[in-house]
Amino acid sequence: MSRIKIKIDRTQKRFRLKSPVKNIDIPVKKIVCRTTRIPSVNRLRDLYRKSFENPKNIDDQIYIKDHLLHISSNQTRYDLDDFKKDIRLINKRLNQKLIHRRKYKKSPNRIVFFIFYEQSQDKELTHCHILLRVPKFLKNKIKKLVRIIEKHLPPLFSVRLTKRTQQISVKYPTKRTHELNDNFDVY
Repeated sequence: MSRIKIKIDRTQKRFRLKSPVKNIDIPVKKIVCRTTRIPSVNRLRDLYRKSFENPKNIDDQIYIKDHLLHISSNQTRYDLDDFKKDIRLINKRLNQKLIHRRKYKKSPNRIVFFIFYEQSQDKELTHCHILLRVPKFLKNKIKKLVRIIEKHLPPLFSVRLTKRTQQISVKYPTKRTHELNDNFDVY
């Protein structure tokens, strides 16, 4: 890599680049430092965050804003498609247990998972962060939901419910969301 000297002529406010390898003098109007970071504009992440900040409770459904559910596979390199299938089955069993045995899909009072999938960089563990929408009669029974989820978890899976502020519970799951990945699902 060659070194380039920058000569600044302060009287005329011009910049000149001089190369030590060749005898070239190039006039430059503006110098841009490539190490400076341009703030990224991530519209998809902002859209998710704005939609979960003030959701409207409709049809006797309540968004649980102060709790964040975390489900993890404790196996390294667990396939994301298999993980999505397992989470979908957990949601199905939870709705069958608490809402209605057969007609839970058509019921307006079903439990909805808003899921953000992630793969940890260090340990390569597949996990997800879940925001919940539940019927009003289950609003104060979140720990019961977690116990039922624990019963229906596949082997080597773990579940954790954390109480957070609304701002953290919305920002944390969306931290790796951008236009190039599809890590969001609704069940």
